[in-house]
Amino acid sequence: MLRSLLLASLLLFGLGLSACGGGAPACVDRDFDGYGAGCELGPDCDDENASRNTDCVGVPAPDCVADPFATGCPCLPGTLGECFPGDDALEGVGLCVAGQTLCVNRRWGLCAGSIAPRGEICNGLDDDCDGVADDGVLSPCGGCTPGCVGGVWGEGDAPFAAPMSSDETALTQAGWLTLERHDLEQAALWVANSRERSVSRIDPARAIETARYSTFGDDPSRVAVDYHGDAWVLNRQFEGVSSLTKFAGFPERCVDADGSGDVRTSAGPTDVLPEGEDECVLLHVPLGELGGVGRALAVDGNLGLDGISGGDLWVGMHDGMRVLHLDGTTGAEIERVETPGFEPYAAAFDAWGTLWMISKDGLLLRLNRRDSPLTPEIREIPLDCFLTYGLALDDEGRLLITGFSCDQVVRYDPATNRFTRVRTPPSVRGAVVSGGFGWVAHTDGRASVLRMDPFALLETVDLTAAGATPRESIGVAADAFGDIWVVSSEAAELSGGVATRISGDTREVTAQVPVGRRPHTQGDLTGAKRAGRFAPEGTRSHIFTGCPEGDTRWRNVHLAADYGAAGSVEIEVRQAPDEASLSAASFVSLGVAPEQAPPYALTLARGGVVELRVTLRTSARDGAPRLKRVGLEWACSGPD
Repeated sequence: MLRSLLLASLLLFGLGLSACGGGAPACVDRDFDGYGAGCELGPDCDDENASRNTDCVGVPAPDCVADPFATGCPCLPGTLGECFPGDDALEGVGLCVAGQTLCVNRRWGLCAGSIAPRGEICNGLDDDCDGVADDGVLSPCGGCTPGCVGGVWGEGDAPFAAPMSSDETALTQAGWLTLERHDLEQAALWVANSRERSVSRIDPARAIETARYSTFGDDPSRVAVDYHGDAWVLNRQFEGVSSLTKFAGFPERCVDADGSGDVRTSAGPTDVLPEGEDECVLLHVPLGELGGVGRALAVDGNLGLDGISGGDLWVGMHDGMRVLHLDGTTGAEIERVETPGFEPYAAAFDAWGTLWMISKDGLLLRLNRRDSPLTPEIREIPLDCFLTYGLALDDEGRLLITGFSCDQVVRYDPATNRFTRVRTPPSVRGAVVSGGFGWVAHTDGRASVLRMDPFALLETVDLTAAGATPRESIGVAADAFGDIWVVSSEAAELSGGVATRISGDTREVTAQVPVGRRPHTQGDLTGAKRAGRFAPEGTRSHIFTGCPEGDTRWRNVHLAADYGAAGSVEIEVRQAPDEASLSAASFVSLGVAPEQAPPYALTLARGGVVELRVTLRTSARDGAPRLKRVGLEWACSGPD
């Protein structure tokens, strides 16, 4: 990769340098690599490319069509360029930095001063530029101490193997061990009709509105679907007290409050029952104080004390600059977290139970549910503008953040602490991630699809179909069938808004559903962000054979893990003279992390083999642990 920089620079000729001494042939070195006809180092098999000299078979010529700025490709003499000998995406990551090159004899020369990815060594640095320092080279103790010897399970020569369905475990994209996720049914699409105090329930498969309910409050906007499939709608109520209203996701979730034997509920968009009469409206909760303005909403995976909760609610009060944590069964306030200087605008939980929020002025908030007291971490988002708008997360916990006024989308990976930006068409709004692709809406009635790996804009879809021409498109959602829905506040041919369905496979508009007036709806409109619940428990094991001579002194077990909001890892051990005898031995528990912190000292007999068993657990539907590595420290007999 070379990025040409126009620079008035010294022209270098060097076409033929005379050798010292009479009669000696001149050294002709056109590319200044020391090789050439008559040169001391020998002839040059490609004297127009400094990276090829003695081995033109093993070092192929550059593809100057794919990369016109590669070493050996044509250029304007005297031009100075910035260069990086590797994948563009790695420049600036870890130790990798760009260098400079000079155009001589109309060809780009070698890249000077750059640092390319190299093999990882244990030095506290990211040598291979993957965003993680010392990955795969740490000692069993987890550091660079030469005195700690033994074996490692989970990286290097013994990575975690692909799981079997029976062990209820899975691997993250980075190869960490975690729990398997089981899909949950996602039945409805919920659209908050902001100008008429109502919410529309849409059947995604049939593309029809099956019910419309009163929300009991003004300016309904944010939607979050809990683990029962029930929808929570946040009424912003700019001139009063914001509130939350809960709606049954399935008919069996409705409550026959009057004992009539039948559930009184809406039968369609024109059948909105008076407030208090629809028996599929389950709860209405006022929030905070006058003028707090709730503008962010997310549901966690908490099971509740009795194990029947669909998850707790987390509400960001924009003007009040605080986060409210509410009981998902009663709506009662559990706790509040002050966020001075941060005005919550959008919120979402990642699979590991961390709450993420953005403010419109370019700030990102992280809240770990495991912290006590809850302590928000706030940082700036590196956008070219300060009007952030939409927030979504993928299954790996990476964030997708839209920049409304600067026409950009940012992907943030917390594992590597790296932001990556791409340009998009104008006025980008809401976002969702589905099937490895990000989708964002644009105000002008379009939607764009982005590839997550590597991060890039792929295509922009016009939402216009036979029925309506969408305008001010805001909310985006993914349904259970892999299709994408975009909710627009207006449609030229309708008196209200419209929800447009896009095929996730063909990326064509397949349906449009008219909804109520001016839907300014955002959030998890279908429950797709919950994606599924983790298995409560999963187990894996690994055998360590110890020293080659067999006289092993077993010392300590070390762990490296992220325990999530509700996770734990138990370590058990058993020992036998050989692998064939292990099945007859019993496992003994060493401890449960993080409550019992590693390392765990071993009191085993010398020699033999050892089997370690790890059991991963979560007490919620989310917040599972991720186990990076297990190190078993031992000592071998040496010379006296």
